[in-house]
Amino acid sequence: MPDHPTPPRVPRVDESLCQRCRKCVARKECRVKAIVALDPGEAPFIDASLCYGCLVCVPACPYGAIRT
Repeated sequence: MPDHPTPPRVPRVDESLCQRCRKCVARKECRVKAIVALDPGEAPFIDASLCYGCLVCVPACPYGAIRT
């Protein structure tokens, strides 16, 4: 049986902690810009089709709103 790679761990945005920053620090750190905000004032989400699971966004958020 072949070994299969473990799928990446896609973090999520905790809307109750997200401050909906105008310039999201975590998005700036994300190399593939997987953190997407559709409308100003709404919490962003992490696009699982873009995210490759590096988790650099988790410590980048100063409010701890990005969780694994």
